Amino acid sequence: MEERDNLRRDIDMKQEKTVLKEDWYMVWRYLFYTFTIAWVTEFLLIALYHFNLLNGNIAIVVHFTVIGFGAGMAPAYAAFIVQKKHSNITFKEFCRQIFYTENIRKSVVFLIVFALIQFVACVVQEDYLGNPWYLFILFMPMMILGGGLEEVGWRGVFQPLLEKHFSFWAAALIEGVIWSVWHLPLWLVPNTSQGAYDFTAFTLYCITIGLTLAAAYRLTKSVWVTILIHAWGNTVLGGMYTLTSLNNFPNMKTLIVYGMQIALIMIILFFQNKYDKYRKVQNA
Repeated sequence: MEERDNLRRDIDMKQEKTVLKEDWYMVWRYLFYTFTIAWVTEFLLIALYHFNLLNGNIAIVVHFTVIGFGAGMAPAYAAFIVQKKHSNITFKEFCRQIFYTENIRKSVVFLIVFALIQFVACVVQEDYLGNPWYLFILFMPMMILGGGLEEVGWRGVFQPLLEKHFSFWAAALIEGVIWSVWHLPLWLVPNTSQGAYDFTAFTLYCITIGLTLAAAYRLTKSVWVTILIHAWGNTVLGGMYTLTSLNNFPNMKTLIVYGMQIALIMIILFFQNKYDKYRKVQNA
């Protein structure tokens, strides 16, 4: 009997090690593909500018096509590649994951809550550019492609994998730092907003917004919610309001705003966790 129990434990330990090893393979594969695809396309664009091969209107078209469908979509491409290799997922199943909704009402509520948090954090720090408010509607589809679809990879694949090995907070911090580094070549690409950013300020922003998006995904299990929140954040910051908080080393006001945003997210997660435990007890 004892030998059988020991054999079972050995088998379970081997299976657990195999699963953990495969998780890390997925992490490194995801990072390899998302960095390679993004950085290769961005350095290609840098080379085109350097050798004066982009001029006039064609430069604008090529610029936004390469950034949008190349670098901007790299996390989504990487997510599909690693899931295809790991579980032989079909494209239809992959798309179904993106639009999956565990609880539509809950997803919509937290979508609104986190969108408001992002909006208030921006309004407190930045100045309104004076653009007509209807441009929000026009900017959103553009920002889904120009940033929002990154969430298919960062929150849909990378963050959950990290949370298997780290706490939620540690995983969000790691993801935020890596996410900021992933943007680095954009500082070398002409005509990008990153060229005016302070990298420390940008990294702090990535950590804060990354934590916000990670919390939204944790609460809703819906990738599309994080896509819309990301696109909304890009629309508000830079589309409708200034970017002064990112152009200089973080000042005390920025640190306080980010600190309050993180504290608010902690409170939301705490009370939602309490509520979920209460519901489980009630339904038991």
